[in-house]
Amino acid sequence: MQQVKILGSDVDRHPAFFRFVDAVFPGVRAEAWTMWRDRGGWTADYEVFALVHDGAIIGTIGRSRMRLVIEGEDRIGYQLGAVATLEACRGQGLARRLMDWVIGSLDAADQPIILFANNRVHDFYPRFGFRRLPQRRSTAATALHPAGTPAPLCDLSDAGDRARLLALCARARPTRGRLTARGYGWLALWHLTCGPVTLAWVPDHDAAVAFTVAEGTLIVHDVLAARPFDLRPIAPRLITRPVAAVELLIDPDDVWPAMTHSARDDSDSPLFARGAAAAIQGPVQFTPLAQT
Repeated sequence: MQQVKILGSDVDRHPAFFRFVDAVFPGVRAEAWTMWRDRGGWTADYEVFALVHDGAIIGTIGRSRMRLVIEGEDRIGYQLGAVATLEACRGQGLARRLMDWVIGSLDAADQPIILFANNRVHDFYPRFGFRRLPQRRSTAATALHPAGTPAPLCDLSDAGDRARLLALCARARPTRGRLTARGYGWLALWHLTCGPVTLAWVPDHDAAVAFTVAEGTLIVHDVLAARPFDLRPIAPRLITRPVAAVELLIDPDDVWPAMTHSARDDSDSPLFARGAAAAIQGPVQFTPLAQT
């Protein structure tokens, strides 16, 4: 069995990794990963730690180097994702071997690491010094109707729109909160390429809003902007049918004051932190566009 690190420049190894994630993660298609890569998403900040047996990948951890903002302080840290082992190879300690490898290659012992786990492995990460952080949700019972000129949508098949997105992410200020991030354009590109999230431009504020609409609720996944602005008058331009509520998945104070906060039921995607990030006290709202 080999330990192999797969980088963005290792194009010949990408198909095997894409087939692996296609096989182990429901709804994650190799074709979508390939499109993300071809659009410039796999940068030097993303690397895959893989175990290879007889030429096939049997276990992985993806590691994203990130500019985290922890209690207002910028820190270079990592986020882990794609933590998986082929079903036929589970129970052999492979995930532990991978985790030891990843943690053993940190820049410093207290370097912050975060990850969003699935609901089957809550007891795995504390063995490696991770602590679960509570998450919160922010909602407002606000009836909205479509109004005004619809906000123009980002078209990621267009190279100009991709460049515009990455440039905006590079200069956008981090949202408020105990745990946030900056400069995660390549991760935002993954979500906008592979997921159901829509991105609308807000030219008047040099900004963009990532959102979905589900069950009568406008769900704002992220606001990318160089300066704070009031999202409330913009919201009617995002929707094509009435909604009865708005939910922000980021801290809303800069863009939608007076929302109601409550504990989030995050049993399907608990947040774990290690190193400097583990000292965070209180609930967090980490933007979905920066999650892996």
